[in-house]
Amino acid sequence: MADLFQWLRWIHIAAGSVALIVFWIPAFAPKGGRTHVRAGWVYVIGMSIVVVTAFSMSGLAFGFPLDVRHFQRPMSPEEQASFIHSQHIFAAFLGYLAALTLMFGWQGVWVMRTKKNPEEMRKPFTIGLYAAVFLGGIAIFVIGLREHAGPLMGLGPVGPFATSGSLRYVLQGPRTRMHWWYEHIGGMLGTAIAGYTAFLVFGGARLFRSMLHGQMYTIFWVLPTIIGVPTIYITVGYYRRKFKENRPGTTPAAPRASATA
Repeated sequence: MADLFQWLRWIHIAAGSVALIVFWIPAFAPKGGRTHVRAGWVYVIGMSIVVVTAFSMSGLAFGFPLDVRHFQRPMSPEEQASFIHSQHIFAAFLGYLAALTLMFGWQGVWVMRTKKNPEEMRKPFTIGLYAAVFLGGIAIFVIGLREHAGPLMGLGPVGPFATSGSLRYVLQGPRTRMHWWYEHIGGMLGTAIAGYTAFLVFGGARLFRSMLHGQMYTIFWVLPTIIGVPTIYITVGYYRRKFKENRPGTTPAAPRASATA
């Protein structure tokens, strides 16, 4: 079991590293062009592997906490209980980040495929996924309060906040002509926020452990959200102005063909 967990971990790290590097290509490439589309699909595939391995590791860590690690010495019953407790929190948090990434990615990809018929997004899987992330974020926040864990308290509200807008879009339908473009931007940037957060929480923080202490870790781990969320609003606002759709609900001017090319 421990070897399987380690293999999943290395696949997770490799796929995530490739995805988070490739992310910057479609982010800066001309939108809708060949480079944007091809690099975007490489990113989507990489993040899909990340999500699958994250869910797998989360399930193993929660269901078999003592079997997914190699121990150098036997542990006392108290140490075992403490380790199992920490593994359960780790598994819950990893599963939550995986679900958050899946939600953003699902939104970012499927709004492109359903842009002419957005009501096709209104399926049980979509509603169930968004509801699960909403409730999962609340659960993570509560666990953070109970455990005095700043990162969990900081990242827990992201789920309810993000899914509120996504559910409103799916259930009420679009209010602008380029709705799918704004949702695509928000979804793909959201996956990057979740991906870089996971990197900093489970990997990158170790590289800077000597630089950050105590509650400073919380700031370190919520940094992608602090930077990413305003970036989404600024980027979407830029395209709203470009497409002359500054005010939702107004009749937008027809965008030029080159606007999305």
